[in-house]
Amino acid sequence: MTDKKDLTVKVIPYRKDTTTRLYSNYVRVVSGPRDVTIQFCDVRPPESDEVAEELKKNPVMKSPIEVEVTLPIDVANSLLNVFKKQLELVSEKGNGKRK
Repeated sequence: MTDKKDLTVKVIPYRKDTTTRLYSNYVRVVSGPRDVTIQFCDVRPPESDEVAEELKKNPVMKSPIEVEVTLPIDVANSLLNVFKKQLELVSEKGNGKRK
């Protein structure tokens, strides 16, 4: 009979030289019963005066999704907890805006 033991492995993220870093100023979150999908976009100003005028008539702007990440619910919940802790630290240091 073999004894099974749980193994805890520490994961250390690193960025490969070939990995690019993307900027996102717009995030859309879509959730389902088993996972959460996060879509990251970089919304940019209108390309021309004509596009700006068209936006006044029809205020809908398409922005391509630069990165889309889907997380299982348990991982999304862990991410939420990390965000909460980080925001509390920032708030305690007086660097964040909190009402």
